Amino acid sequence: MIEVRSSYMVYARNIRNTMALWKEGREKIWPELAFSGRIQQMLHGHVQQSLFVWSSEWENMADWEAGMARTLDSQNYKNWSAEMNKLRVYGEEREVFKILEPKLDLDNSPGKVEIRSSYLIQIQNLSTALKLFSEGQEKVWPEMGWGGQNQQMLHGKASQSMLVWTSTWDSIDTWEKAMSKTVGNNIFQDWYVKWLDIVDFGGPREIFKNI
Repeated sequence: MIEVRSSYMVYARNIRNTMALWKEGREKIWPELAFSGRIQQMLHGHVQQSLFVWSSEWENMADWEAGMARTLDSQNYKNWSAEMNKLRVYGEEREVFKILEPKLDLDNSPGKVEIRSSYLIQIQNLSTALKLFSEGQEKVWPEMGWGGQNQQMLHGKASQSMLVWTSTWDSIDTWEKAMSKTVGNNIFQDWYVKWLDIVDFGGPREIFKNI
């Protein structure tokens, strides 16, 4: 499975109208095109809060391309897209991630906060890092009460040796409280020592809110 994240910049004055039109598209257009995923507004990251992201999961890029091709025969989509294009004036880079197994579902509920923490690894260490990433998901997450997905970048702003832990929470405060529990947890600390030994840098942490 892959996740495709398509980002769009809008003028700050159009944020409310953009949110309303995205919701309309999700309710009226997505069922016709068999689309799914999360519509998100950036709260913290490399740009301001006028960035919106459609994040969707597909079997592979061919599946995504087939989904996009369905828009060509949909007059409803064309009408909606013409209105949306007046608002989403700039398209940011499209990012594609491989969802690493075991795959867990992310919460699409409006109001949930998604936090994406990225890590840069040397390509020669990628195999070891992937094993540690999986070990963390299988052994550490249950201990800490965490969820989410592990992902590897396939295409975007960074190299294919960037790994991402993405997770959804009720609020940023909930996430901060969960992270505070790592300090005195031996299972986490034993794993984290090995993780720090293989990771060169922590990449950008991005925070989004589902709309």
